[in-house]
Amino acid sequence: MTEGPGLLAGVSSTALVVGMARATESRRADRLFEDRLAGRFLDAAGRARRAVWNEGTGEQFMAAMGDYFALRTRYFDDYFGRACAAGCRQVVLLAAGLDTRALRLEWPTGTHLFELDRPDVLAFKEHVLRGEVPRCRREVIAADLCEDWPVLLAAHGFRADEPTAWLVEGVLVYLTADEADTLMGRISARSAPGSRLAVEHVTRAMVASDRAKEAAAASPEGVVNLLSSLWKNEMTRPPGDWLAAHGWSATEEPLTELAGRHDRRVPPAFDPALPGTGRVSLLTAVR
Repeated sequence: MTEGPGLLAGVSSTALVVGMARATESRRADRLFEDRLAGRFLDAAGRARRAVWNEGTGEQFMAAMGDYFALRTRYFDDYFGRACAAGCRQVVLLAAGLDTRALRLEWPTGTHLFELDRPDVLAFKEHVLRGEVPRCRREVIAADLCEDWPVLLAAHGFRADEPTAWLVEGVLVYLTADEADTLMGRISARSAPGSRLAVEHVTRAMVASDRAKEAAAASPEGVVNLLSSLWKNEMTRPPGDWLAAHGWSATEEPLTELAGRHDRRVPPAFDPALPGTGRVSLLTAVR
C-alpha cells in the first residue's frame, strides 16, 4: 500500500503508536477486540512509522505499557455499548486519531457518529479507509480542539438537545489545565440530560516516573521523549472531582480491577505494586 498524504508529525504521530498496539492485540488468540484496519494504517504510514518507532524504542515502550492500550480500548468499547443501550444515538470522538469504532462496532440504527481531529490525521486516515463502509452515519470534521470546534460540530448536524456519548481518549495529556477546563466546559454545555462521557486521565507521573526516565535515557530520540516533549497536562485535582465540577457524575474503574476482569496483567508502567510507576484513571460519567 502506498503512503498516505504527508507524514504524521508531532502529536499526530502518536496515533501510530496506538495503532501499533491495536494491531498487536488483534493478532492475539485471546484478543480483547479485533481491529482489522490497524495493520493497514501501519503499512500506509511507511516512513512515519519508522520515525516514531525507532529501533529498540518500540519494544521498550510496549514492555512498559504492557496490555494498557488493549485494556483501554476494550473499556471504551464496552462504554459505547452501555451508552447506546441507555438511548444515546449521537456519538462524538474528540481527537479521534486512527480510531475505527465506526467500522468495527455494532451501532444501533439511527446512530450518528462524529470524528474530530487535526487535518493531517484525517487526511491520512481517509486515504487508508477508502472503500470501507461504516456501520453508522459517520461525519469526519477537521478541527483543532483548542479552536472553536463546537461551531463545526453543529454545522455537520450535531444536536445539543439530544443525549450524546462523548469520548475523551488520549486527549487530556496534550492540554494544559485551562485548556482541559475549556474543553470540558464546551462538552458539558452541549450535553443534554442523559448524555454519557468517557475519559482517560493520566497523571504527569507517567513520564516523570523512574521507569519512564530509564526508557527515555536508553533511547533519547524515542517514543517516551516524544510523549514527554508534547505533554502539557499538570492537573493534580482528582478526576472525579474535576468532572463533578462540570456537572457529571463519574465512576472510575481501577486499572487493577479492569486487568483482573479481562485476565490480563497490570501494565508495568501503571502497576501500583511496583516502585516508580505512574497512575492512570479511566472513568465513565452521566450528565
